Amino acid sequence: MLDEYIVNVIIDGKDDKLKTYCSSIYSAIDTMISIDMVEEIKSITRIKDNKSWDIDNMNIVKLRELRGYISEIDLQDAFKIVEEKYNEVQH
Repeated sequence: MLDEYIVNVIIDGKDDKLKTYCSSIYSAIDTMISIDMVEEIKSITRIKDNKSWDIDNMNIVKLRELRGYISEIDLQDAFKIVEEKYNEVQH
């Protein structure tokens, strides 16, 4: 199931907002990392419950570098495990 997220970012040195549909906060962050014009992620809000995460001092350059070492399949498998654990805790 995909949730809608609003992501406050910096693009061209200015505050901006992007919308994404993802299965988890981790997937939303990964999506932002994959958008080259995003210079910084400031916060993320999940629309369905208005849950917000403040992202402070995230080194997006380093994350992009590290992301290059992870295959799509490995990342999807990791997201599934995290999502399953999250759902177990919620129930």
